Amino acid sequence: MSNNPYVAPQSHVQQHEDLPVRPVKGIVIGLLIDLGGSILAVALISFAYATYIGSQGASASEIESAMTSTDLFSPLGLMNTVAGMAMSYLAGFYCLRISRGTNLRYPLILAAIVLALGLGVGLAWETTNVFLLLSLAALGFGATLFGGAKALRARP
Repeated sequence: MSNNPYVAPQSHVQQHEDLPVRPVKGIVIGLLIDLGGSILAVALISFAYATYIGSQGASASEIESAMTSTDLFSPLGLMNTVAGMAMSYLAGFYCLRISRGTNLRYPLILAAIVLALGLGVGLAWETTNVFLLLSLAALGFGATLFGGAKALRARP
């Protein structure tokens, strides 16, 4: 060790390139982030929105109507859609980081699983326009892949 105070200290940082790939763990955690995070975000946004419109003088029936509306272009629908896209982005990002993948294979698998679940639930619900459902599914798919691509670029 040098006693010269003007020399940068030496460091023996080891890159762990030989760490094993964990695809199942990355995909499962990504799925939990996407689905669980979306459910939690929508619940919190809905509660905050109901509180806000209630404080503005809305009646109980107006609040109920706003909460049960399936209009995606309402303020609540837009906020929920943005929250869902953000959770899909985070899911793709952390899926790639946790799985230690070197390409977008694992976020692609995650996006396909979420796409299949979303389309299955949406088509079973029968109140959503099919074109709108496909559009939202494509946006979620893209957000998941975008998150994975961002994690791939942020890799050291």
